[in-house]
Amino acid sequence: MSYGKTKKSTLVLALALSGLLASCGAKDADKVGEAQLCLDDATPGTAAACMEKIEGIDSPAASLLRCSAGFIDEGFTQPTRFQQAFDALGSGNTNSTEAFLGVLAFSSKSTADENVTFVTETYDHCVKSKAKGFMLLGSMAKTATTLAKLAGTFASGTQPSQTDIVNAINSAVSDPTAQAAIGSAVATTYIASCQTGAQSDKTLCDQFDTALANVDINDSQAVGAAVLNYWKNN
Repeated sequence: MSYGKTKKSTLVLALALSGLLASCGAKDADKVGEAQLCLDDATPGTAAACMEKIEGIDSPAASLLRCSAGFIDEGFTQPTRFQQAFDALGSGNTNSTEAFLGVLAFSSKSTADENVTFVTETYDHCVKSKAKGFMLLGSMAKTATTLAKLAGTFASGTQPSQTDIVNAINSAVSDPTAQAAIGSAVATTYIASCQTGAQSDKTLCDQFDTALANVDINDSQAVGAAVLNYWKNN
């Protein structure tokens, strides 16, 4: 999954590519279309208002828009931030995954807890969208933001550094709460984005395949512990 050419509009144009609009009723499809057009021009802090157009609509298409809106409100309005994240992941350098997570961490809210709440809401919408690529993005953003909170170096509007993420992983491997939170996000996405059909991102899916071999995927804490230990040791 390459985000080097991602543009804000492609976050929502995925609706057309995935055929999700076809699953909506006629009136709902009109509302989703209006929200999509609104989102195409949205900027950080304004995307949520576009979602008022689809209030009460519970469909994969509407969920994908809400997922996209979360990322846009967070500041992913240009391709550079996604490109930076996936360039780091594919660099092959030491701790490249940690650099990737540092870029994806949500940091626009005033406190670490507010950022975790915001990213969790966004992740939940991404999962409900059933769009594999967005599920993976949501999962990694939630993981990264959980780690950023644990790092204890949070400042509003400031991304955690690679070193912050490395230190947080070293702490999280012995933190059952962090393990469970990260494991819950990873497990759901791993099944949908890595085990079923084409992989959303080979680098991440290969890591999960190795880390989760012989791990009960239904045990969130065990999943989180396995992934965190893999990142710590590799």
